Amino acid sequence: MLKSEEIFRVDSKALLPWRWAESMRSCSLFWIPVNFRSIPRSQQEWLLKFFARLSAHLFEASGLQAEHFMQMQVIDENEQLRKSFINAMMKESPMLGRCWLPRGTQPIPASDQEVELLASKKKEFRPYDYAHAQAWWFLGRDVDALWERYLGYGGFTAFFLKPHVEENLASIPPIANTQIIIPKFLRNDPGLKVLLEDFNPQKPNQIPGFIRNHRAMRQVFSLFEPDMMQQNNNVLASPFRDLTKDIFGVGIPRDLEYEGILFVLPKLASQDFFAHTDQRIRRWFEVFDVYINESPEDEGIIMACKDDMAPLIASIVGGMRTEGYRYWEG
Repeated sequence: MLKSEEIFRVDSKALLPWRWAESMRSCSLFWIPVNFRSIPRSQQEWLLKFFARLSAHLFEASGLQAEHFMQMQVIDENEQLRKSFINAMMKESPMLGRCWLPRGTQPIPASDQEVELLASKKKEFRPYDYAHAQAWWFLGRDVDALWERYLGYGGFTAFFLKPHVEENLASIPPIANTQIIIPKFLRNDPGLKVLLEDFNPQKPNQIPGFIRNHRAMRQVFSLFEPDMMQQNNNVLASPFRDLTKDIFGVGIPRDLEYEGILFVLPKLASQDFFAHTDQRIRRWFEVFDVYINESPEDEGIIMACKDDMAPLIASIVGGMRTEGYRYWEG
């Protein structure tokens, strides 16, 4: 819990255009107004610049890395965004999971009467009225492209958290300590020379150059970059996925369907932080250190932080103000 003397050490005016919920004690909570209906370019540019600097600081100072999510319904209901999402799928590697809406209601199957109305087209079919809210999790690490593509539509969420290291991997000696010796007569053999030309004994699993550079494989690797696929596998192995299910999988029966859910994304509004106990909120911060969410209910973006980040926000905003950046709230 934050100490009271830390809460008031920053003048709230220095944080503008961010508003600070100074009465909140279980975390640091901030809000900034955003026009999700049609975000002005100047507003988007300011936000992109701010979050880029925030991300850089969180990584350099605390080693925090971001995971990025986008609500499925928001993508589906915006034709331009949907096309952009589809065109970038191969690079962004989106994975589908469930959303947790603290004040949301569970979808109810259509009644027989509703089915008749839908079949006769007397009632418009809205698929999201009968389905659980879902979100895409982007395994791709092109952070700038993700923020640029999805910020400002009202469905974007980002977690900042410490990367997890599997305990069992820590006990495995690095491959660099194991010397792989290839006899000279094999290295000089004409048939093997091509195979061993760019062989790295410290990376024995790396795809050899004669395969990577073969003209028949170029098109394959242009679509499926092996290094990116390995990176995605590493991201998927993170235990934070199961932690989101344990903490935010509220009301989901622990059945076979639950086992198939990849993750559960909380879609929180500012009032959720006031409506829950300190103990519950601290449990949320076991998943992330910093939570950023576009909240149409709040008509803006909320940012909740495990630690007191008011001084950091004031520093970033102050620097941007000095450089001539102004946030238009219209």
